[in-house]
Amino acid sequence: MRIDEIPGPADFGVSIEVLPCDDRHMERLALTALGAGLGVFAIAIAIQEPDALTLPAPVHVAIGWSFVAAGFVAWRQRPENRMGLLMTLAGIAWFGRDLDWFDSSAAEHASELSLNVFLALVAHQLVVFPQGFARSRLERSLVLAVYGLAVFAYLPSELSDAANTLFSALGIVLAVLIVYVLVHRWLEADPSERRALRPLLVCGPPVMVVAAATIAHEYIGIELSDTGDEVLRLCAVVYAALPVAFLAGVLRTHIRRAILSRLLADLSRGAVYEDAALEEAATAARRALRSGGPLPRLEQLTPRELEVLALLAEGRTDRGIAKELYVTPKTVEAHVRSIFRKLDLPRAETENRRVHAVLTFLGARAP
Repeated sequence: MRIDEIPGPADFGVSIEVLPCDDRHMERLALTALGAGLGVFAIAIAIQEPDALTLPAPVHVAIGWSFVAAGFVAWRQRPENRMGLLMTLAGIAWFGRDLDWFDSSAAEHASELSLNVFLALVAHQLVVFPQGFARSRLERSLVLAVYGLAVFAYLPSELSDAANTLFSALGIVLAVLIVYVLVHRWLEADPSERRALRPLLVCGPPVMVVAAATIAHEYIGIELSDTGDEVLRLCAVVYAALPVAFLAGVLRTHIRRAILSRLLADLSRGAVYEDAALEEAATAARRALRSGGPLPRLEQLTPRELEVLALLAEGRTDRGIAKELYVTPKTVEAHVRSIFRKLDLPRAETENRRVHAVLTFLGARAP
């Protein structure tokens, strides 16, 4: 796997791509299989050397597999949203810390770097949830900072105790800023957004608290009692709840829109329902759209394109649609271009293609 497109400051969080594949389903399966295979490797280590894992084996495996499994489901259900990919990669990075089992200097460094990347991926997901991309300069800066700290600060931290303390303190500051971003987003959100954000608000701040406490203990050297050390280790189980919170937020928005898209698709095909009440409702809907038959040419559109077209009919801008569907504005632009093409609405200086698309959607023709 490689990073096919390096994210820049303006769009960090939306341009992470894996190696192109003709079948996106196979792409998801490959990464999921890699994460699951590493999970089996962790179990094998726990069986062979019970004390080799930092955490109890069930906790360790549950954390990694929860990210991999939730990431696969989210990626499959919302392929245009980067949250699923980020979750899957986080699970793989979590199991990467087991590389120190090979007992070599290179494996030990790879293990420590994997843990840093895992924490960076967790911070990334907290910052960009649920849309999967950064929406402000502060969020972009935070994402760049956590990856820079995870990767580029590793070598200086290994060479100097002073640098290690400095960068560790910076990591704690970033954790506090991420909690601030989460709380601020909640306070600024409308009711529908809060519904998606609620699971994250419950799990996000505790995860950052555990991460900050772990950094303070492991890297700055703040001493804890034996009981405190054990409690801190067991608190890592909160990481297993995080991907469940991510998945809940992503799927909540998906379910509502999926119902709408299926309804619009049925109406566009002129579907006849066996249930009398459903057929009466469908007939009333077609009458309300001022069309006695199937909506013209909409059967060519995908369910996602029907969602976008429905929001266009509500007067939403591309940015407004992106916010509603938790995708990027560029994704919306691509859907709109596809809608124009399928509805045979060529570009013309004297014509507004958006208006024509909406009129097509509404079946605006004389009764």
